[in-house]
Amino acid sequence: MRIMAKDDSGTLRWFMFDGPVDTLWIESMNTVLDNNKKLCLADGKMIALSPFMTMFFEAEDLEQASPATVSRCGMVYMQPTVLGYRCLYDSWVDALPA
Repeated sequence: MRIMAKDDSGTLRWFMFDGPVDTLWIESMNTVLDNNKKLCLADGKMIALSPFMTMFFEAEDLEQASPATVSRCGMVYMQPTVLGYRCLYDSWVDALPA
């Protein structure tokens, strides 16, 4: 992540986080979710995200997440039974050239 933060090539970088949203985890993420987009690590070091970096969260559950956390992350919760393969297929077909 530090290497990608220093990359000024303009290449878009996506960082995927998955698992449960717990209070300790979200406390560590608070600064990166703010407008300053700086990730504060447990050792006190900070990583400033570049404009080309995007964080993507695939949460296991939202039991510990506050409404503020949900809105800051733009989280959308969907039951696994709702998804299936059809949404991926439809999205792929929509992206095909005419």
